[in-house]
Amino acid sequence: MIKITQKMEDIKNKNSTVLIKSELAGIDGKYKEISITITPDGTPMAVAFFDIDKTLAELKNIHGKAIKILFKEVFEKDFDDIEDVYFKGFRLGNSFREFDRMNGIYGLGYNEWIDPEVYTKERLDIKRKEIDSEGNEDHKIAKMYLDRYVEIASGIADKIFINNPQEFQSSKIIPVIALAKLYQTLGVPMFGMTANGKQFVHTIAKYLNLNDLFIDIATDEDMVGGGKEIIIPKLIKQLEAKGISVSKEKLVIVGDSLSGDIGSGYRYKDDGVEVFIKGILVLKDMGELAKIRSQIKNNSELKKIIKNTDTEAFVVGNVKIDNKGVPLLFSDKNNFLFKI
Repeated sequence: MIKITQKMEDIKNKNSTVLIKSELAGIDGKYKEISITITPDGTPMAVAFFDIDKTLAELKNIHGKAIKILFKEVFEKDFDDIEDVYFKGFRLGNSFREFDRMNGIYGLGYNEWIDPEVYTKERLDIKRKEIDSEGNEDHKIAKMYLDRYVEIASGIADKIFINNPQEFQSSKIIPVIALAKLYQTLGVPMFGMTANGKQFVHTIAKYLNLNDLFIDIATDEDMVGGGKEIIIPKLIKQLEAKGISVSKEKLVIVGDSLSGDIGSGYRYKDDGVEVFIKGILVLKDMGELAKIRSQIKNNSELKKIIKNTDTEAFVVGNVKIDNKGVPLLFSDKNNFLFKI
């Protein structure tokens, strides 16, 4: 998390405030103004980039229904356990890769790609550019799936909100939402970065009230040609175009994937110069922490990410909650924040 060494009153007294309008509409169709605190050096104390799925909200219910409908439409049959297979690929970096993998499994018979690590070695590492970039047949096929999926998932989200709006509230990962609200209080400009189509993202953003927190959310359409590392400079330019200077030494990435989220900060280069970012890896419990540490030991790419980022694990299950349901982020941080 951002280190807070000053009292809140001192922060307010020594800094100035700028208001900028969010690009995200709320349920009422209005666009809120986001308050940004500018420190004496002329920049915010940080700029934060948040993943959405499995970081701020658990949206498996929507995704599970949508993927079953989509593949039944395409192949005119149901597939057992297709939801679990789909979820295994959620950390590949963008939806083009996710749907390329799914088409390989269910359309071409590459059952070994159910293991995303096998898919990465046998397919993604070889065909990454063709899958990610326009003008290639692999990309066109993946985008065909994505475009229809977005329509289906958005429709499901609309129905859920009409019939049971409380489901969106209960889907929120409250300790991470509390972290975002802390950043909001500090005047930290925040963006979302998610491997989902724009129509679906803007639908869930209003139902999750993300327009209260984020200036904008980058989606798959912004990731054509790569992963989240190509989004970071786009969002920085968007912020600078609104008159906010950005220090590349104050970037924070919050997400549940070490490779896809934190790794995007490692892969991001500012005019060819490496940028050393702060990473907050969101994990469900201590079991996930043990698993990721084991993966790092056996994976040279993950070792590079950890070596070149300042990354902490944020173990959601260890965050204490008071009797009003408020996460205690300032209480015993050593119990839920772990240096990786």
